[in-house]
Amino acid sequence: MVNSPDSQTQSSEYSVSIWEGLAIAVGAVMIAAVGTAGLFVKFFSNAVDPQRATAIAQSLMDYQIPGGAQGVFGTNIGGAKVAIVSSPSFPRDFTNPPTDLNRVSGVELFVAKVPLDIESPTTPTRADADEDTSMPSPDFTLSYRSGEDFKPLSSRTEARPFCGSSTLVLMQEGELTLSPELPPVYAVKHDAIVALADGKRMATVLAIGQDAKQQAATVFNSLNCRK
Repeated sequence: MVNSPDSQTQSSEYSVSIWEGLAIAVGAVMIAAVGTAGLFVKFFSNAVDPQRATAIAQSLMDYQIPGGAQGVFGTNIGGAKVAIVSSPSFPRDFTNPPTDLNRVSGVELFVAKVPLDIESPTTPTRADADEDTSMPSPDFTLSYRSGEDFKPLSSRTEARPFCGSSTLVLMQEGELTLSPELPPVYAVKHDAIVALADGKRMATVLAIGQDAKQQAATVFNSLNCRK
């Protein structure tokens, strides 16, 4: 049976339309993927901009870091603000880890403000509440956010002023692994969280080096939440 010219034309048009539709679908997926990647790159580039990170941190809290401070990470998503600043000496270049661990020192400060309805990594704890020495650490520092590189050897909670309230602060002493090829260094962490009328405020101070205990206390005592 010989197909008529009309039927051949209809078949050709039908085949072309299938491939055109498939090409359009694939193209749409590729455009969406490229657009998403572009947005991610833009977001990350903005988040790691030192000046922007510093501005967000200063909008959340007053702080004093010995030796000065530089912005590391900062973002503002919806009603949540997160920022990380550190002393210039705090090591973050893991491709070139320090060789003389006796000279390693520095402080990294994480601060955040989140809405009250967002679940926190730690339960807000007031000084008049029952003390809970097992209160978990937020482990939000940029360099060691998983918490796996910090090994606490001792922990205690202590009532300290924070954001205008007497709050139980988790104070940990332990070891921090900067690189798998290096032995751990002495480290101290102070974690605090409190629920205020305008949202939850969180802070984590991580200090390393021989003077880590003094540095952590100095930085935490300098914290003053902004409204």
